Amino acid sequence: MEGYPGRGRVWWLGFWQTAEYAHWWLSADVRRLDSAGPLAVGSVALDRLAAPLAALSASLPGLVSKERAALADVDRRIAEARPQNDDPASTASAIARRIELLGERVAVLNGAARRSWTGAMVDPAANLALFRELGGILLPQELRDRIRTADASDTTLVVAPGPGLSSVPWELLVIDDEHDVRLIERANVLGGISPAMLVNLARPAAPPWTGDGPAVRVVDPTAAGSRNGGGRIYPDGVPEAWHRRSGDFDALLGAGATVGCSPSELATALQSQAWSRLVFVGHASATDPAMPTSAGLELAVDRETGDSRLTAGQWLREPARWPAPRRVGFVACQSDDAGYTEQIGLTLAAIYAGARTVIATRWSLPSDGSERLVAGGAPIGSATTALALAVDAALETSDPVGAIGEWQRDRLSCWRSAIGDAARRLHAPLVWSALVTYDIPDAAVRTIPGGDHPTQRRLEPGSPRPVVPRGQPGDDAAEVAENRLAAGVAAFGRADWPEAREHYLVALAAFAARKDLKGVADATTNVGNAAYFMGDLEEAADRYHTALALYRDLDLDRQAAVVGQNLGNVSFQRGELDVAAQQYREAADALLRGGFRRHAADTLVNLGAVLIELGRPRPALEHLDQAGDLYRETCDEGELGGKLAEVDQNTALALAGVKSFEDARARLLSALRHWQTDDPSPERAARSNHNLGLVAFRAGNLPEAQLRYSRALEHFHTVGNEHEAADARLGLGTVARNRGDVGEARANFRQAQEHYRRTGQWLAYAQASFNEGLTYPSDSGQRFDLLAGAWAAMQSMSWRLSHVSERAGWRAALDHANDEVLESARRSGRTRQFVELLESLRIAGTLRRAASTRPPPAHPSEVDRDAPFVEPLPSMTLSAGPLTPWAPSSAADEAPCDAPPWIDCGWPPTLVDVVARAEEIIAVAGATTPPLRRGTVSLIPLLHRHPPADQ
Repeated sequence: MEGYPGRGRVWWLGFWQTAEYAHWWLSADVRRLDSAGPLAVGSVALDRLAAPLAALSASLPGLVSKERAALADVDRRIAEARPQNDDPASTASAIARRIELLGERVAVLNGAARRSWTGAMVDPAANLALFRELGGILLPQELRDRIRTADASDTTLVVAPGPGLSSVPWELLVIDDEHDVRLIERANVLGGISPAMLVNLARPAAPPWTGDGPAVRVVDPTAAGSRNGGGRIYPDGVPEAWHRRSGDFDALLGAGATVGCSPSELATALQSQAWSRLVFVGHASATDPAMPTSAGLELAVDRETGDSRLTAGQWLREPARWPAPRRVGFVACQSDDAGYTEQIGLTLAAIYAGARTVIATRWSLPSDGSERLVAGGAPIGSATTALALAVDAALETSDPVGAIGEWQRDRLSCWRSAIGDAARRLHAPLVWSALVTYDIPDAAVRTIPGGDHPTQRRLEPGSPRPVVPRGQPGDDAAEVAENRLAAGVAAFGRADWPEAREHYLVALAAFAARKDLKGVADATTNVGNAAYFMGDLEEAADRYHTALALYRDLDLDRQAAVVGQNLGNVSFQRGELDVAAQQYREAADALLRGGFRRHAADTLVNLGAVLIELGRPRPALEHLDQAGDLYRETCDEGELGGKLAEVDQNTALALAGVKSFEDARARLLSALRHWQTDDPSPERAARSNHNLGLVAFRAGNLPEAQLRYSRALEHFHTVGNEHEAADARLGLGTVARNRGDVGEARANFRQAQEHYRRTGQWLAYAQASFNEGLTYPSDSGQRFDLLAGAWAAMQSMSWRLSHVSERAGWRAALDHANDEVLESARRSGRTRQFVELLESLRIAGTLRRAASTRPPPAHPSEVDRDAPFVEPLPSMTLSAGPLTPWAPSSAADEAPCDAPPWIDCGWPPTLVDVVARAEEIIAVAGATTPPLRRGTVSLIPLLHRHPPADQ
């Protein structure tokens, strides 16, 4: 693609990281629908990036893993340093010990600062070696060849790094192996943002920049003496330069004030008039590293509310309260949000509130004067303050992007020519290459037509449900209550949940008429149980919360703990596994405190099962061992065997999770013997065989896996349990595929698909279809068609269909699916499809939280690529309520980003057939669902920086 003569060129380099690769695509001046497609696409194996990224991390400010561990150890010892007795000598000894340990803590932090000031972001030789290696890996040769002689003032590279590469200072990458030529010397570098983020923004852009508007600067806004957010960045007073830069019509908040600047005071200032720019210089922090909306600016404590942070979530919810000027600069630790899977942090919050140019920082910035910690180091000046002043100055110019680029090129030149360590540290890229700039053209902000289906939000616990029971209690309310409660229990025992619910509701009204609070709590709990088994998890949660409060008021600890376990079951079925784990943990602790050890054992088994699903097998083993001990203490001989078999079943899953396959096999064989002989249960025995098949498969024992799956299939098919028979066929198909028997594999996958299709289980249908696709050659069109259609169905969480759970196995399955479908597109020459798939993943990243991608395995024997597509192992003790759709905790719950997945990349969309196949898969559920595609967001305006004169 050729740029417009004399108008410069804009390049797009987009990355997205999956389980094993960083996939990328490159294009230039993406504007014309008749273009041939992307200039290049590719995939970088993560193991190639591991060492240089680790070296980069070790050279940046902040703590590395070893330092974090040392700091945690010191903090633990400080907490333990308490007086052993009440005498003064013991107290004095404890105080002395704490002072000594505080010295150790300071030494750890100072060591981290010395590491960054002497590492590859300061030392020229180490820097050149590191960024020559990273440049060779991350910059496509097609890009390097084309910009080697480019004019930086007329060339722009937009990099969308994705979370795995967000800390890379792209400006420093070497583009010429023979000479030390850095990317910033040939192009201005911008941060890339998904066009999906720019849909239906709450506020229009702030007024265009005019060159003479007033500025609002928030500098060191925490109150004097406050330790909030890490303390003041200018403990000796704000530099005079900030006062000199502030004119009569500007606002300088926080600097030198005794009360700082609170969130409310900042809101008042921003609303007071139209500002040309906002510059924040201070601390930023995140309370949850997985939730970008928890990132916030540290301010002074509000006297009325007690708030001291303006979080991204607050800003997104109330953009009119904190209206952003058109230009915003955040000179604060890790204020960039590209490091999150959901890029919905401070950057988006500012854009959502009206900003169009945002400058942020990729990593924590060293404080002025920290260079003095270097052995023999002399004060070098104020590198971080110089950075902040440069950001302020750039935002005042007609071209802030070019101004930042010119300033960084000047810093690079000064660093190269510096004589002496002090001058080299003053100009080191440790500070100046932390900046990332986002510049959003107004044309890139889109509005999707109002005919779209509204996003469905989960009801909050406690939402009112106006249910009127049939029939009112008569004069003898006590008799009505007891009779209806007994009738409800009988109907519940017959699994007639609707009838049970009706009886329980009448009993509830009767108990309420008598003001029998325990009866109300009991009936409310039973209504919740009926709702749970009817699949209405929202009502179940509401009823359980009501009952829990009543039981606590009545000091009925056992009942409260049991209801807490029920809430854990609801959270488990929703897929809110971390919440379920906490609820089970609290219920188990309460039951143990009350001496209800038998019930505590059941809860611990549930807790272990949830931790297994979360991919935390080691703590699961601890809880399951404790449950086994409690069962041995409390169960009679007739019950003990069955309970221990359930523990064995779950323990085997945890052991398989830590790759102790022989121990897992032994546990499953023990459970199998129990269900076959001691307490015959052919159904449970068949499930044990199914699990034995999966353990054998993961251990590489394909003959035993074949045997065990076959036995499970034989039983399930004989008794007419076709669902679990289909699950066994899925396992047999995977075994056959790994054995090289493609025909048998396809036959099993297709039979499983037929059952799932017939019974409306679209998600399992998608999995089986995906597995069939894996049986075709890697470069074949048939492989891509099957994989991509199934992948689109499985990824439908990003397209406003029912969410799937965050279970560890499903996350691994999605990671594997992402790699397989992208690799299939690339190998079969479908480069346009590759690009659209990659950008769809970026959209998915804005609408859900995903776990961190796993590191490459240490040994080939640990690779378990196909296992996630086998049906997950069943948990034996959890309540068997129906699994229903749920909405996972996500930053998108706080961000009003409602984006369609069509992305116009500069050519007619190519995934029409893929979407049609996905809709066919989802349609087997029989429910009416919105279409997968509902509009278009375009990447083109993001790159339309130098339009022709006639446009």
